[in-house]
Amino acid sequence: MKKIATLIVILVALVSCTDDVKFNTPGFQAYRDGILFRGEEVKAYKSASTGSISFVAIAPSEQLTLNVSSAVLGTYYLGTTNTNTNALYSSTFNSILLTYETNVIYGPVAKMSNYMIASGSGYVSDCTLVSGAYVCPNSHPTSNTGTGTGLTLSVIASPAGAVTSVKIASPGNGYKAGDVITILGGGANAKISVVNVEGSNGEITITENTGDTVSGNFKFNAVNTSGNSLGGDQVNFQYGTFYKVPVQAVP
Repeated sequence: MKKIATLIVILVALVSCTDDVKFNTPGFQAYRDGILFRGEEVKAYKSASTGSISFVAIAPSEQLTLNVSSAVLGTYYLGTTNTNTNALYSSTFNSILLTYETNVIYGPVAKMSNYMIASGSGYVSDCTLVSGAYVCPNSHPTSNTGTGTGLTLSVIASPAGAVTSVKIASPGNGYKAGDVITILGGGANAKISVVNVEGSNGEITITENTGDTVSGNFKFNAVNTSGNSLGGDQVNFQYGTFYKVPVQAVP
């Protein structure tokens, strides 16, 4: 009798899981400032001319739009000068309209590129050789093409003294996505770019594209563009996912 009861419980659980999967296909959800946002109406529109794709998720009194410059698998960064990739969120709770967008803003550096523009030379004077690479614990001051100040970077260099990767030691302030940073010290000739800054940053990753549906994940901060002081300065989305969203042509 106990075995039968156990079997019934398992079957009920399996049916519940199946219903949940059906309910979430297509699916779109994230945590907005720690509160679950779930799109009740989800659509994706692809441009035949540019290849860009827009995801629109609508919930009661809320709408979130993710614009991505391409539907090719990969990660696309927000808060940059690429206006084809951005996120827009709006809400009308209590009839108060608030809008947020991942605009280009100036601030402390949040992320550096994974790739060097120029590796430079001579960056081994304060470094220690570890497993074939020079690890340089002391942070290097920088200069840049923009108006930011205060960014310092720790570097890892090859035995020849070329910088292979960096870590942010101090994020500074006044930088924007796309600023080209020159790492001082060494030959003062290693260059790398800023991916995004704090306040308006994030990323959208497309993990699957069947041609008919697209899946992926996202996270971002967006700044208040409504000018309404009743809203916070920014909104934060974390643990965002979109799953098998059907793609249709831009109307």
